Amino acid sequence: MKTFSRFVCGIFVLGLAAIVATTAGAEEPKLFSYEQAFGRSAEARFDTTRGIEGILGPLPEIKDWLDDETYLELRSDEDGKNSRLFAVRVADGSAEVYRDYPALAAALPEGFNIKKPADANDDLTRLVVAEGGDLYFVQLPQGTVQRLTATQAEEKNPMLSPDGGWVAYNRNNDLFAYDLENSVEHQLTADGTEEILNGYASWVYYEEILGRRGRHRAFWWSPDSSRLVFLRFDDSGVPKFPIYHADGQHGELEIQRYPKAGDPNPMVRAAVVSVVDGATTWLDFEAEADHYLAFPVWAEDSDSLIMQWMNRGQDVLRLFSCDPATGQKKLIHEENQRAWVEFYEDLEMLEDGSGFLFTSDVDGWNHIYLHGMDGTLKNRLTTGTWPVRSLLAVDEAGGWVYFTGSPGKSWDNQLLRTDLTGEKLEVLTKAEGSHQLKVSPSGTYFIDTFSSIHHPSRMQLHRGDGGLVRKLGDQRIPDMDGYAWGEPGLFTIHSADGAYRLPATWVLPPKLEPERRYPVIVSIYGGPGSSSVRNSWRGLQDHYWAQRGVITLRVDHRGSGHFGKAGTSLMHRKLGTWEMEDYSAAAAWLRTLPNIDPDRIGITGGSYGGYVTMMALTHGAEYFNFGAAGASVTDWKLYDSVYTERYMDTPAENPEGYRAGAVLTWADRYTGGLLITHGTIDDNVHMQNSMQVVDRFTCDNKLFELMLYPDSRHGVQKQQRAHRSRVTHDFWVRTLLDGEGELAPQLADRKK
Repeated sequence: MKTFSRFVCGIFVLGLAAIVATTAGAEEPKLFSYEQAFGRSAEARFDTTRGIEGILGPLPEIKDWLDDETYLELRSDEDGKNSRLFAVRVADGSAEVYRDYPALAAALPEGFNIKKPADANDDLTRLVVAEGGDLYFVQLPQGTVQRLTATQAEEKNPMLSPDGGWVAYNRNNDLFAYDLENSVEHQLTADGTEEILNGYASWVYYEEILGRRGRHRAFWWSPDSSRLVFLRFDDSGVPKFPIYHADGQHGELEIQRYPKAGDPNPMVRAAVVSVVDGATTWLDFEAEADHYLAFPVWAEDSDSLIMQWMNRGQDVLRLFSCDPATGQKKLIHEENQRAWVEFYEDLEMLEDGSGFLFTSDVDGWNHIYLHGMDGTLKNRLTTGTWPVRSLLAVDEAGGWVYFTGSPGKSWDNQLLRTDLTGEKLEVLTKAEGSHQLKVSPSGTYFIDTFSSIHHPSRMQLHRGDGGLVRKLGDQRIPDMDGYAWGEPGLFTIHSADGAYRLPATWVLPPKLEPERRYPVIVSIYGGPGSSSVRNSWRGLQDHYWAQRGVITLRVDHRGSGHFGKAGTSLMHRKLGTWEMEDYSAAAAWLRTLPNIDPDRIGITGGSYGGYVTMMALTHGAEYFNFGAAGASVTDWKLYDSVYTERYMDTPAENPEGYRAGAVLTWADRYTGGLLITHGTIDDNVHMQNSMQVVDRFTCDNKLFELMLYPDSRHGVQKQQRAHRSRVTHDFWVRTLLDGEGELAPQLADRKK
C-alpha cells in the first residue's frame, strides 16, 4: 500500500507539472458554470449522443437498423423543432427521407406522436399509437388511421403480432386481441379484477423479474401470430402497502400489493390462448405453488415453447419444454447454485430449430452455452475468467454469435463474436474503453459508440469482422480545449485483507496545488454484480467539481461483478457487510494520501447507493464525514421479496444477516453530516425506509438534513429534478468547501 500511495502522489506532482508546462503564456482555460454541468435535464446529461454547445459536439441520432444494409437516423432542423427519419445506406452513406414527421403530423389527427408509438413493426410501416387512453392503428407511408378502441378504461401494453395483423393489449387486467383486417376485438380472458391479473404483471414481477421496460406486459406472441402465452397472477394473498398522496384537501390513499421479504408472493400460472376463438390451455404448473415462472420463449415453428421455472429460494432454475396444445411439460435443463441463480433473460431459439442459446454464470463467470432442443449441451461457446455481458445478434447463415464482454480489463466493454462451435473467438473492437453497439440483424455491420475516461464519445461504422467502413461523428471538438478539464485516472486499491485489488476511477483537479488538501466525493451504487467503475467518459459534473477542487472517486467492492460470481456470491446473506469492508478500506486509503483532506470525505448514491451511503454514515462513520442518500433502503425487511430473498434468504432464515444489514443497527455511531432525499410516493423503495431513520435520529437528537419530493416515485419527477440537483450541489458546497464555492443560482441570489 505504501508503494501505491507514492505512485498516486506522483500523479499529483506530474499532473501539476504538465499543467504548468502547457498553460504558461496561454489564455486561462474556462470553468464550467453550474448551468452547464447541472442545469440541463437528466436525460440530456446522460445521453452520450447529444452535444453541449461550445463544449462537446453532437453525434448522429441513430435509431436502429432497417435491414443489414440500411440504418435509420433521426435528423433535425437547426432549430431542433422539426425532425425527419432518414434511411442511410451503408454502401455509400447516401440518405433519403424515410419518414417525414412534420408532413405526417400535418396530415394526421392533432396530438398523434408517431415518433414514439406504443408499438411498431421493424420497418415502421405499421404503428400502434396510444392517445387519450385508447388505441389507434396507423399505416405508413400512406398515413391512414384506424381507431381500435373507444372505452372508459385505458388499454395498456399494445403489441403487434409478428405478421402485423393483430394487436394484443391489456384492459382492466384482462387480455384482448384486435383483428386489424376484420376490425374485431376478441376478449381472451374474463376474470380480471384488482387481484387477478391476466397478462399484466403483478408489481414484484414488473420490478424484479420481467423488468420495468416491459410496463407490466406479461404476454408473448407465437411466431405464427395465432396464439399468445401469458402469465396469470393472483395477488389476493399479497400484503397491502399504503402510499399517501398529499394532494388536494383530503389527499388520496394508494393501495399497493407489495410482498416484503418473507411475505406471501403472488400465485402465478401460465396459459396459451388462441386469438381467434379464445381456446385456452393451461401449462402443467401447480396453480398454488410458491414458485416463479417467467420468460417463455416460442420455438420458431410455434409448436412448442420453453418456460423458465425457479423455486422461491432462487437457487434452482429449470427449463421446461411445453406443448401449447396440451399444456404438458418436460424438464430439459436444470441449474443449481449454492448462492442464487438468475433467469436466462437472453435465452434465444435458433431459427432452424436445432437448439437455443443462453448465458449463465454457473461456472463462476457469465458465458454462452448452446443446447439442443432436448436440453443436451451441444457447445460451450465462451470460457475464461471474464464475463460475457450481453448477446446482441445471431448470424445463423454465417455461423456467428455477436456479444459484448470484458475479456481484458474488467472496466472495459468490447464487442466480440464466436462461431457456433466455440472454437473461433474474435474481439472486434480494439480500443480500450466502453463500446455501445448497434449490430445489424445478421451481424453484417455494426455501429460502435466508443468512449474512455480520456475521450468523449465517438461513433464509427464497421463491418461485421471489425473493419472500419467510415467515421460517423466525434464529440471531441476544438472548443473543448478552451476549458479546464480535470485529470481522469483508472487504478486499483488494495482491500483491507489484501485479497482484492478494487477497481477505482477518479477525476483530479486540473491545477493541483502540492500544499493543498482536497475533499473527495465517493460516488457509488454498490448492489450485487453492479459496477460503477467503467472506462468511459465521465461527463461534465465530475470535471465541474474537479475545477472547484473536489475529487470525485468511484470504487467497486469485491461483490460488484469485477471478480465473477465467486466475488458476487460473497454477498449472499450478508448485504452491507462487504460493501462497508471495501468502501471503508478505500476511504482509509484516501487518508494515506498527502493531498487528501481526511475530514472532508463524502459519499453519495441513490437506491442501493442510498443504502450504502446511510450505512457509511452509521456503520462506517469513522471513515466518512458527509453523505447524500437518495431513495434509500434502510432495512432489508422493508424491501420486496424477490430481490431481497435472492441475496438474503428470508428474515426467518437469516435473522442475523438482516440485523447486521440494517442502518438502524448502527445508528448509535452516527455523528451527523447526512442529507436524505426521498419521493413521497416511491412505489419501489417506500418512503417508510427513510422515515424510520428520521424517527430514530430525531428521537436521538442527532442532526441531519431532509428533502422530500411530493408525488415523486423512485425517480424524482421531471419538474423536480432541477431542485434536487441544486439541493445536492449546495450541500457539497457547504460541507466540502465551507460555502466558498459557487452556489446554485437561486440560492446564490438569496445569499447576496
